[in-house]
Amino acid sequence: MSVTQLPRPRKLETVGNQVLEHIRDAILSGRLIAGTRIDQNALAAELGVSIIPVRESLRQLEAEGLIEKRPYRGAFVAAPSMTELMDIYVTREALEELATRLAVALMTSETLDSLQGLIHEMESATAASDRVALFDLNATFHFTLYTASKNAILCQLIESLWDRSTVYRRRFTFMPERAAQALAEHQEILAACRRGDAEAAGRAVRKNVAQTTKAIADDHDRPSPETSE
Repeated sequence: MSVTQLPRPRKLETVGNQVLEHIRDAILSGRLIAGTRIDQNALAAELGVSIIPVRESLRQLEAEGLIEKRPYRGAFVAAPSMTELMDIYVTREALEELATRLAVALMTSETLDSLQGLIHEMESATAASDRVALFDLNATFHFTLYTASKNAILCQLIESLWDRSTVYRRRFTFMPERAAQALAEHQEILAACRRGDAEAAGRAVRKNVAQTTKAIADDHDRPSPETSE
């Protein structure tokens, strides 16, 4: 289950919400890639709706950072700049550490059991090199933990940042050499939660997020094959 598949606040199922979720899912799943121009008329015809809910949805997605409007050219799927992407991850580190510290103080045996079950699934997926499953399990693990904080605003902020970096998380989080390390980091997080050590759990989550931040920076600084000797 990816972050975009996790339960969002319940909404009235209007045509506008259906259109919004359709476009958002197309972006976050990679069906609409960064830089793609959104043909509003074609999209409205495809969905069998008027142009109005499409325009309203694009305004909402622009506010979320998933769409960018270009003067005289229309709406395009946004591609975060490297500066913006690094800002997202640095902010994630701080917010997710805070959510974890709050969650540990309210941790229940049911949540601990859920996290342990997800660790077992991660172990199997890591052994099978199932990157798709690992991507989904990672999101489920983290949001199971953060939801335990009982802080809906904080979880919504974190979810928004995850949405804005989904494409990049798919690329960097589960590189072949990264999977075993990521599993060990999640085991460390759970161990600290079981001890009731909020400080250690928070540090472990920050470390886990920071590894992706580092991978993005390293990849950006790596010479391309065309320029390297």
